[in-house]
Amino acid sequence: MIIEVSFEELSKLLKTKVTLEQVIKGLDMLGTPIDDVDGDLLRVEVFPNRIDMLSPEGLSRSLDGFLGGETGYPLWKMKPSKVEASVSSTIRPFVSFSTVTGASLSETAVQNLMQMQEKLHTTVGRDRKKFSIGVYDLDLIKPPIVFKELPLKEIQFRPLDENSDMTGKEILESTEKGKKYAHLVGNMAPVLMDDSKRILSMPPIINADFCKVTSNTTNFLIDSTGTSEGTNQMVAIVATALARRGGSIGVVMPGPTYLPRRIKVDLKYLKKITGLEINKGTLGRLLEKMRLGYDGDILVPPYRTDIFGPIDIAEDLAIAYGYEKFEGELSPTYSTGKPLKSNELNNELRKLLVGFGFLELKTFMLTSPKILKLSGGYKLKVNNSKSREYSALRQSILPGMFDVLAFNKNADYPQRVFEVGSVFTPDEEPRIAGMIAHKNSSFSEIKSVVDRLVSTISKSPEWVSGEHPFFMEGRVAVSDIGVYGEVKLDISEKLGVPISAFEINPRKLSLQERIL
Repeated sequence: MIIEVSFEELSKLLKTKVTLEQVIKGLDMLGTPIDDVDGDLLRVEVFPNRIDMLSPEGLSRSLDGFLGGETGYPLWKMKPSKVEASVSSTIRPFVSFSTVTGASLSETAVQNLMQMQEKLHTTVGRDRKKFSIGVYDLDLIKPPIVFKELPLKEIQFRPLDENSDMTGKEILESTEKGKKYAHLVGNMAPVLMDDSKRILSMPPIINADFCKVTSNTTNFLIDSTGTSEGTNQMVAIVATALARRGGSIGVVMPGPTYLPRRIKVDLKYLKKITGLEINKGTLGRLLEKMRLGYDGDILVPPYRTDIFGPIDIAEDLAIAYGYEKFEGELSPTYSTGKPLKSNELNNELRKLLVGFGFLELKTFMLTSPKILKLSGGYKLKVNNSKSREYSALRQSILPGMFDVLAFNKNADYPQRVFEVGSVFTPDEEPRIAGMIAHKNSSFSEIKSVVDRLVSTISKSPEWVSGEHPFFMEGRVAVSDIGVYGEVKLDISEKLGVPISAFEINPRKLSLQERIL
C-alpha cells in the first residue's frame, strides 16, 4: 500500500529534529520504504503487517523509537468517557467504540485520517466486508449511542456530502458508496443512532453529513463494525493515531481497553532465531526502539496487529539491532540439489503436451462438495471452511478444469488445456489431465493424444471400455493408469461445445529408460 505523507507534517509530529535522509533510512529499516519523493511529499510503501503505520502519526511514533526521539511503550493521556453504547445487530455483530478528546487537526491531518481509514477498509477490512470504520465529531452527537438494524424504508438521513435526506434504499441506489457496497446489506441495514434518534451512519456504507470531521473538530467518536473479531484493533489504531495529536483517549464499552498484551519469551529462543548474544537489559533497550515494553514479559501495544508470538518479537529485535550489522556465515554443511525423479517425469509430460498444442493451467486444490459427489470421490471436507464452494479436497483434477473452460467459453475455439498436480486420495496421488473443447471434439481425437503421450514415455497399457462419472457410456476407455473419453452432455452443455478429456496417474506408468 502506498500512502502520501508531507515531510513537514511528519516532522511536526516527531519528538526530535530529523533530516529527510534520516527519515528515509529509518523508514527503510522499519520495513516501510520511501517509494518516491516529490518535493515535500513522501510516497511511503506500507506492507500489510504494519497497518499501524498507515498515517503520519503511526509513522512518527515508530520513527521516534528507532531514531531515539521517544522510546519504550507509548503512553497516552486517558480519561473516563461519558459515552455509553448499546449493540443489537446480527448483520455486523462485532462492534467497538472509543472517544478521543482535545486533539487538534489541520486540514492536511484530516485528509491523512481519511486516507488511513480508506486504506484500512480496502486491506484488512476486505473492502468493508470484514471491518469498517467510522469517525465522527463528538460535539455534534448526543450520547448514548445505539447500534441496531432497521428496514431500509425506515432509514432516513442526509449522507456525507449530499444535499438532502435520503432513505436507505435511495442511498444504496443513488450514492457512489451506496451502489458500490449495497451487496453488504439486505432489506435490513445496521445503523448508528444517538439519543436524539439521529442516524450517524449506516455501516458499512456511509456516514451522515451533520457529524462529519473537519479541521475544527477536537473531540471524536470512533467506531468499527464487522463480521469478524478484530474491530477493537481497528479502533485502537485510529484512536492512538489521534492521541498523537494531543488527544485524550476515552474507553467505551464495547471497545478496546488499551492495556498491553503480554507475550512471554525465552532468551535462548531469541538467540537461536537471531544469533544475538543478549541479556535482559540489552533485550529491553532494543525492544524500546520498536516501541515495545519489557518487564520480564514483552508488552505489546494494542495497535500492533502483526505481533502474535515470540517469532515476531525476534523479528523486531533484529530490526532494532540493525540488519546491516549481521555478518554472513557459510553453512556448516554443503550439498547440491537435483530434481526429484517424479518432477523430471512431470516436466517431460509438460513438454510433450505443450508440443501437442496444449496450454497449462493451475486450478485450486479445494473444490465443492457437489463436485466430490459427482466424481464419486472420498468425502474429504475442510473443517471451518470460509466458503461453501471451496470446502472439500479434490479427488480429481478435471472438475477444476471444467470450471476454467466454463468461465472462458467466450474465448476462441478450439481450447486445449492441461494440468499437472496432485489429488487427495488415501495415497495422495499425482495426476495429469487434459481437455479439448470445440465443436468436433471426439473420442478419437483425445485417444490419439493419450496414445502419443503414453507411448513416448511408457509401455502402452491395456485400455478397455468402462464407466466413469464424467464420461459418456460407450465413449470412455479405462485402464490401471487412468481414463479418457468424451465428457457427458450435462457437463459439456455448460460450455455449449463438446469436450473430450483424459486423466492419468503418471506414477503408474512403466517408464522407458531413455526418459529418466
